[in-house]
Amino acid sequence: MGEFFIIRRSRLTEWHRAYIQNAYRELEDGITRRQLDTLNIDATGKRVLDVGCGPGNLLVALATDTPELLVGVDVDAFFLVSGRSQIGEFIDRSSVDPTLLRAALPTLPFADASFDLVTCFLVMPHVPDDETALTELARVLKPGGTLAISGHGFGFPLRYLKRFKLKPLQMYLASLIYGCTGEKWIRNTLQNDRKICDILESVGVMPEVRHYNKKVLGCVATYWIKAIKSEVSPKATQ
Repeated sequence: MGEFFIIRRSRLTEWHRAYIQNAYRELEDGITRRQLDTLNIDATGKRVLDVGCGPGNLLVALATDTPELLVGVDVDAFFLVSGRSQIGEFIDRSSVDPTLLRAALPTLPFADASFDLVTCFLVMPHVPDDETALTELARVLKPGGTLAISGHGFGFPLRYLKRFKLKPLQMYLASLIYGCTGEKWIRNTLQNDRKICDILESVGVMPEVRHYNKKVLGCVATYWIKAIKSEVSPKATQ
């Protein structure tokens, strides 16, 4: 698994601990599975990649479908360490054992068309460039394969108005800068899901399902998109 797995749990930050605890609480409460079901995601017999797998809660949910191959990648070594431990406690022994690797967008260590299903939940707000990231996700996906992604819309910061007075302002300012310059100033830059769909279509991945599980004051807080990679390359149609 690599040298990053020697990192001890004791070095996890409080933020890591809270994130991991919440992730597995959502798994036990069935929220993680419902996210997949809402997009009609079925990993049965497929080669599956979860990009930004964190501590592995989505991998556990995907494993219940008995995929042929299950791979999770994340840039954070602490999550991968904890993920290996947590997955072992939750996953059924008859299910496929997920492979965990340290990697991140915009460069994934896989050949073209390697996977039937790629999931990438709540990662898009953190990538340096949306188009580059989506192009890479499309690259590793087989023609006819499924991409499931999610991210934060313009309603997301409104949930923090009472607790964090400056954080929403920072998010909106960062999103404005990104819209004008193409540069992401901070993590959690907000996105217009319609623009994400436009980029997906431009790289040959056609949106099929778009879902919003939360809205704040009429603004999308979190979007979920299921898209299918075209059998024909976008370049071939030009």
